[in-house]
Amino acid sequence: MQQALLYTRSAIYTLVLFLSFVVLVSVALLPKPIMNEKRRWKIAVLWAETNIYSLKKICSLEYVLLGTENIPSEKCVVFFKHSSVMEAFVGLKHFSPSSWVAKYELMYAPLFRGAIKAFGLIAVKRGMGRSEVNKVVAVGKERLLENKWIIIFPEGTRMPYKQTKRYGLSGALLAKGANVCVLPISHNSGKYWKRRGFLKHPGKITFSIGRPIKTTNKDIDSINKEAQTWIESEIRSFE
Repeated sequence: MQQALLYTRSAIYTLVLFLSFVVLVSVALLPKPIMNEKRRWKIAVLWAETNIYSLKKICSLEYVLLGTENIPSEKCVVFFKHSSVMEAFVGLKHFSPSSWVAKYELMYAPLFRGAIKAFGLIAVKRGMGRSEVNKVVAVGKERLLENKWIIIFPEGTRMPYKQTKRYGLSGALLAKGANVCVLPISHNSGKYWKRRGFLKHPGKITFSIGRPIKTTNKDIDSINKEAQTWIESEIRSFE
């Protein structure tokens, strides 16, 4: 009975997720003067808050955010652990306006393509090496000058709960090149909403914001190692 209820609630929420994206992105992509930058970001935050609310009411899945006092006043590069869709909602709610580094494959879906262009996301092709790293650094600097957060999933893909892999170079290179800090964010969403998983288990996800990592006088490997060490150890502390 409990398992059937879990599947039913997960199915209902998945429908809400899909419909909310289609409806709100369609509104966000309306042309000027109906839609401008400020209104577009309000819609993005509304989409995040709609899904956060729906997850709580339908799936009994909510979150708590720790370490908000660590958020710097100046925009910087945010390293988000990537395990589920939940971090997109939390990221948009608390770090907007922002420019996200996203996989280029999303460009093949019309609505995603429109959203990537309208919101100034940085679409990168996997496996293209240095050229895509340079793209993230160059475009990222432009977005920082536009007073936007840069949100990067440094592992490059969703990771199963308590697993990690080598961090990519682009985030650390961008932060160091732009002389901004790296803000690490850890969480255990993968415990409740598994990587590419359909089921959303009830519980409370813990998101934790670490202290900003200064990039001055540090090499790229040191920056990544410091961020990764803190993020992974923080996940273990949630138990």
